[in-house]
Amino acid sequence: MFHPLVITLPSQEHNQTKSNPRNWFNAFTLWLFLRVLLSAWAAFCSAIAPATELEKNVKLWPPASSVSTISQGVSFGTWLKRVFLAPWDRWDVEYYLKIAEQGYKLNDGTLHFQPLYPWVGRIAGLLLGGNMLLGLLVVSSVCGLLLLISFERLARLDLPPETARRAMIYFSHAPVAFIFFAPYTESLFLLCAVLSLLMARQGAWWRAGLAGGLAALTRQQGILLVVPLVWELWEMSSRSWSRLIHNWRNVAAIFLVPCGLLFWLIYRAFTLQDIHFNFGQPGSFIYGLLFSKNAAQVVMPGMQLMMPWDALAVALRSSDITTIIDLVLGSFFLLLLIVGGRFLWKLRPSYFLYALLIVLVSFSLSTGSVECYKGLARHCLLAFPLFLPLAAWGARRIIHLSVMAFGIACLFILLIFYVSTAYWLP
Repeated sequence: MFHPLVITLPSQEHNQTKSNPRNWFNAFTLWLFLRVLLSAWAAFCSAIAPATELEKNVKLWPPASSVSTISQGVSFGTWLKRVFLAPWDRWDVEYYLKIAEQGYKLNDGTLHFQPLYPWVGRIAGLLLGGNMLLGLLVVSSVCGLLLLISFERLARLDLPPETARRAMIYFSHAPVAFIFFAPYTESLFLLCAVLSLLMARQGAWWRAGLAGGLAALTRQQGILLVVPLVWELWEMSSRSWSRLIHNWRNVAAIFLVPCGLLFWLIYRAFTLQDIHFNFGQPGSFIYGLLFSKNAAQVVMPGMQLMMPWDALAVALRSSDITTIIDLVLGSFFLLLLIVGGRFLWKLRPSYFLYALLIVLVSFSLSTGSVECYKGLARHCLLAFPLFLPLAAWGARRIIHLSVMAFGIACLFILLIFYVSTAYWLP
């Protein structure tokens, strides 16, 4: 029995690292259930608070038919778009659609976003008849399924099968986990990040570096994967400098991670002339490399990287409802890091280092003096190793039920906010 605070690590002899059809079926069943449930809930919310013209002009029920096509000019295909696509067309999706449909342009906010997700979404959209929103939604949904499967495989390297399965379930029910099914980057990024660590654990370093590079091409936080990969290689080399040098090819493979970000920087610099530095402010070099100068068009002019305690102090002075919700959700991940950090370090130091960096960077990004922590919960969600100690605690029924109840409540409530575009910005 696992205690919620003091956890005994599982014996390695019980670990089962190979996936099997049953694991895939369990993950697919969970994914399909959430896909259908969240889509139905999003459609219902959109009927109450329609945001797009399509939602305002086409009723949620009854379905359009050949008769309504004649009388109202609404086809069944249009009704399907209204029910299954339009409710997800919110917030940053506008920019991903612009990139997928028109490419990057100066002064329209698109340069704030890494290219891999909208580029893959464009390919999927073209294959699906030119509907870019459908393409983006399919990419995020499929990546979400593969993410759940890959995360459970990674967890099974260190945890018993039932605990690894709980980790996958908790991850899929985490606060803001509905974003795995929305046209956002999180599912693609997390799939690449999980695969990067999984490949590293299996000694496939070039595939690990490639997956990490793709993560960096999806979100800026991908560059942080260098730290856990270097640690894993250091462990594999028995913490010996001579063996590490002997494994220089594996070291070279890790450089694929920053190459993903470097590709994007070169594209921004030479194609779009978007990289500028203020030599009088050394901090502008980091900000200029990670963010576009046009980021203020998406977030707000006050966005900056600060020490996490300084950014937190700014947020605590705000009375904005969005900031309050972000602080509550961010506290959940911060608590997991503080309480589960020791367990995570003993389980795998590389996991702890990655989760620590993700949470610190998330709390360091201030988005102004009013809505101070836009996207905080989504950014913290990238710290996926935090759900490993939570899964261990979940062996106690009261904790399991509490985690599930909290997760389901967050999924439903935050999806209302997402669709209605009220109270909270994802």
